Amino acid sequence: MNEPSSPFAARLIVGLAGASLDPRERDWFARWRPAGVILFARNCRGPEQLRGLVRDLRAVLPADAEICADHEGGAVSFLQAAAGRPPSPRTLGDLDDPDLTRRVHEQTGRRLRDLGLDRVLAPCCDVLREARNPVIGSRAFAADPERVARHAAAAYAGLSDAGLAACAKHWPGHGSTRGDTHDDETADVAADDADREPFRAVLAAGADALMVGHLPAAPRRPPLTVDGIGLADLRRAVGPRVRIYSDDVSMGALRPALAARGVEAGDGRSEGLVDPGVLTASWLEAIAGAGSDRLLLRGIPWRALPLADGAAGPALPALAPALDLARCGPDAPAYAEARRRAAAGVTPRPGPGRLLWLDATAGDRLGEASALGPALSALWPDLVRLDSAAARLAPGRAFARVLVTSHRPLTLAHAGCLEPQLAAAGEALVAGHPSLGEDLARLAGPLWRVSALRDLSGPDLGALAAAP
Repeated sequence: MNEPSSPFAARLIVGLAGASLDPRERDWFARWRPAGVILFARNCRGPEQLRGLVRDLRAVLPADAEICADHEGGAVSFLQAAAGRPPSPRTLGDLDDPDLTRRVHEQTGRRLRDLGLDRVLAPCCDVLREARNPVIGSRAFAADPERVARHAAAAYAGLSDAGLAACAKHWPGHGSTRGDTHDDETADVAADDADREPFRAVLAAGADALMVGHLPAAPRRPPLTVDGIGLADLRRAVGPRVRIYSDDVSMGALRPALAARGVEAGDGRSEGLVDPGVLTASWLEAIAGAGSDRLLLRGIPWRALPLADGAAGPALPALAPALDLARCGPDAPAYAEARRRAAAGVTPRPGPGRLLWLDATAGDRLGEASALGPALSALWPDLVRLDSAAARLAPGRAFARVLVTSHRPLTLAHAGCLEPQLAAAGEALVAGHPSLGEDLARLAGPLWRVSALRDLSGPDLGALAAAP
């Protein structure tokens, strides 16, 4: 019997539905022989479980297939239950100690290699030009191209020293957008040549992979992942040694460009992420035809590449489970050092006194801070939590101490919840998105002292408790 053929199967790097390899997934790998697997939080329960899953994958994948993950640090640390949670890139950029950045990434690389991974989809080379960018945030080392280049190159050096392959992302630069390519088209890209310097620094240091985002490389061009001319230009610029990866090809930013060519996703919708299981073959063929070497996909395309009996395999969870911010693997020494240094100047300090906590992380795939409630209450016993998705607090004595947690910029709704509770003067801590500090300072007024953490997790709380 002839093996099935496909113009894109051997370039796919796909995701799994759960923490173990389903028999139908095993059959699919044997039939279609993809280029690899990308692991997510839903696939990770702890180190031994993850090592076992990787062993099972090795037994069925092609010998040259690679196993990879998004594990950049901070909010995008999807294997944190097994590998720990590195400090966010923005934390490292703020500390501006390239040797510390190198050591953090070397320890990350060694941990991921020990778990059996081949490649990490990092470092993030985006320059956070747009302060309220909803998807990059603390994933960027800085808003300055030179600082990003310095730390991205140091990060690559650490990963390389650990023997782990890397992938610089998201060319041509996602830090200048006001939109999120997971959900919608971002035609407002304003990256310039300086924003590409971090990518050049990492490639010059020896990186062999570059991820392109669903972003136009020039005005009035389609997203680069479906722009054959743009990808050909990029390939000439980076040379044959560098493998070009597409960002996840189920993202909503691809819909308008492909719909204009008469290519539909297969789900009958016009926006948002596409379920990989229903993606059409024509969708994947169009992206593959543009020229990327590897196509990332968060699940298996059961419809486009069916099993022999035509049956579909296990579906992805309807909603990606949020990271448990209270559950991280053990800290590495360089991680702990970075957290201690980041926490040293934070106010308000843990201790007695009323503290209002506005938590805007409900339902966020990057982690719900509500899981940290017991630990936060231990630091601030008189803690009042205000969930931005719930009813407002009853009127009462205004708060002079505030904590705000959010992976995204504050909205007008958040401000409407918070502003009536603020005293005329006070001190606040924001944790998460880099724009939170400026937004809160503007909302609270000049008599407030605002400090920031770029991440919030169990280890970060431990650093706050230990800081002098």
